[in-house]
Amino acid sequence: MISICLPIYNFDINELVEELLRQAREFNISVEILAFDDASLSYYKKRNSKVAINSNVHYLEFDHNLGRSKIRNRLADFAQGNWLLFIDCDMMPELPNYLNNYNSVIDQANVICGGTSYGSKPIKSELLLRWNYGVYRESRNALRRQIKPYVSFLSGNFMIRKEVFNAIRFNEDMSGYGHEDTLFGLNLKKQSVSVLHINNPCIHLGIEPCFDYLVKTEQGIINLVRLMRIVPDQRKSLQSNIRLLKFYCAFRKVGLGYPLRWIFRVFNPLIRRLLCSSRPSILLFDLYKLGMIAQVFNKVNLSNNKAN
Repeated sequence: MISICLPIYNFDINELVEELLRQAREFNISVEILAFDDASLSYYKKRNSKVAINSNVHYLEFDHNLGRSKIRNRLADFAQGNWLLFIDCDMMPELPNYLNNYNSVIDQANVICGGTSYGSKPIKSELLLRWNYGVYRESRNALRRQIKPYVSFLSGNFMIRKEVFNAIRFNEDMSGYGHEDTLFGLNLKKQSVSVLHINNPCIHLGIEPCFDYLVKTEQGIINLVRLMRIVPDQRKSLQSNIRLLKFYCAFRKVGLGYPLRWIFRVFNPLIRRLLCSSRPSILLFDLYKLGMIAQVFNKVNLSNNKAN
């Protein structure tokens, strides 16, 4: 049996659950759906609680927010299946045979990643930055992802053997938004777990408005720097595999750490306005993130010695 694990936070999952149940019936795949609400607003709780009328759906609400790592671990704790399929609540299978695609390769690896896709270009300019970044940086076919299978790991759409998950789990020291999947991917690599990437994407529906996405980006960068402190033994691996860290370390080695901080401090308001315009630049977004990580690195001491 496949345990489909849905961590919920402020998103309507009714259509997602209905589609998953339809596919399970059509392809005669044994599933249970665990839908755990991580302290969403009452509006979403009221709507999502309706999925509990299905006998194959187990719906549970938490009164306080556990966070992205803990909620996934709790889902795994309750799961009865030998396989866990994690899908973010703001995802929707792109293919009508999505479940069958996973089921057909179930014995080929211990972790199977389906990938992420994005819908048509949004009309509202406030959504363009997130959509552009998703299309040009996150939406990759299986062949490209398989080149670096662990670095390409994303937690929004993947299946894993339960026994393998229990040996790794999401690190609950990671709080807030961002990079819990980075650490999970590194731990898969550390334990030489087989990972297979396939073309079985979910469409990312929850595209945030620009300023909300910038806040999340900043939270993710803070988490990335914290991650280097949490797992100092993997610091070199992070620096060599995470594109943002690799570029920042290169800039810092040639003495450009201070100029990056200065650019971020002086031009931050202008850059944010340009990123939230009708023509956001991904290259400008890269510069923004470089400036942000320079600021964070300047404030955080990772150990007795400064990070490289």
